[in-house]
Order: sequence, then structure tokens, then C-alpha cells
Amino acid sequence: GSAPPPSQVPLAPLRASYSVRPPAWVPADTRPARAPDGKLIVIVEDGTEGKSFPLTGPQIDIGRTEGDIVLEDDLYVSPRHARIIPQNGSWVLRDLGSVNRIYLRIRKTHALRDADLLLLGLEVLQFQTVSDGERGLGHAIQHGTLLFGSPAIHRRARRRARLCQRTVEGVTRDVYHLYRDETVIGRETGDIVFTADPFLSRRHAAIRRNPATGEFTLTDLESSNGTYVAIREDVSLHDRDFVRIGQHLFRVDLSR
Repeated sequence: GSAPPPSQVPLAPLRASYSVRPPAWVPADTRPARAPDGKLIVIVEDGTEGKSFPLTGPQIDIGRTEGDIVLEDDLYVSPRHARIIPQNGSWVLRDLGSVNRIYLRIRKTHALRDADLLLLGLEVLQFQTVSDGERGLGHAIQHGTLLFGSPAIHRRARRRARLCQRTVEGVTRDVYHLYRDETVIGRETGDIVFTADPFLSRRHAAIRRNPATGEFTLTDLESSNGTYVAIREDVSLHDRDFVRIGQHLFRVDLSR
């Protein structure tokens, strides 16, 4: 009854060995993707780089009084304003119900949705689609008499949407109706001009309507300071993204 030599010991079935002791390694395609190393860099008003903050840990909170990055001198930042978390191999930016929202610089073109908030230079504009009842208002009549007033927009050029300018008082100041297929916003030339805004480019951005679908897009016209839209859900951050939180502008630097 001596034991068989080591070379003749029967191997346990492969499946059994897995059930008894799972393998220490994990196949590469199922290993959870790690978010890249990166940092948030404050961009000063003159365009130079300021303080930088590393993107590390399970989450990075940004706020005026709470969080990992505290911007205590910025009264436009909510107490706990934003959160950045690693998710599926990237860093995800989340608005924590802030008062003044988080603005992300568009790369080139952004599909507009009703109630989107746009930031161009110093201007905060809300994009609003127009209801069917408002699109082709006819001539007003009171007691059988036509109402006197400035000429209406040409009947064929129906109102499709509008931009409402928001002020720091929390009210709408000016309303710009969009009835062309392209509306250019700028400091010197365009359909909507803000001559007193030093941060706008001469021709800064365009809002275009696709006549076939009726959908609107916002396009940056290679402006110096960029065109921003407030985020409405979690967004994945990419290298060289620019994020506006209160009066602070951050650049996202990621490395693989």
C-alpha cells in the first residue's frame, strides 16, 4: 500500500479546482477599468494656470464651505456644489443641486434642449422652444380695430424658439426670438450683439435649426473664451475639458 510516485498522482478535475480555490488572477477584459490619473487646474482670468488639485480617491467634492476643494471666496458657489467620481474607467462630473449650475465648454456643436442654460462671455441665456400657439401670432384686434404697433416678424418667418437673458437679480431682461435657420451671437457682428461684453468674440457662437427635423444646435465659432452649457445629468470628463463652477474656471488634465 505505498503511495504512488508523485508523477502518477491523479490531477483533480479543472472545474473542481476552480470551485475549491478561485484563481488569484482576473482576466484583463473583466478587470474594472481604472479612471486615469489627472488633475483640475484653476485657469486665472488672464489665461494663466493657478492652483491644481489631483483627481484621486472615491470622490472629489467641490463647494464653498464643504468638500475636498473649498472655494470659500466665491459667493456664486453653493456650499456643496459639485462631485467628481471615478466610474467605468473615466471621471464623471455631477451637479449636487447647485443654485448656479455647472457649465461645461462645448467642443464644437451641442444639441440644444428646451430650458438649456448657455454661458457666452458674461451672458447667461436660457434657450426655450416656443409652443405651437405662439409661433404664428396674427394681427391683434381690440373691439374690431387693428392694434397699432411695430411691424411684426414676416408671417413666413415663424418664431421657433427664444433666448432669454438672465441677470444677477434673477429676472429675465431681454428676450430674443429665433426665427431664422441660423442666428449668430457676437460682440460686434451677428443677429444678437452684446457690444459691452469684453469676453465675447466678434462672432462667438451660432444657433442653427435643421429645417428637416426642427432640432436646434449650438456651435462655437472658434471663439477665444469658449461657449458653455449647463450640465443636466452626469457627464464624463475628457482631457482638456473646461468646467465653470461659480466664478472659477477649471481645466481637466488627464493622462493615460
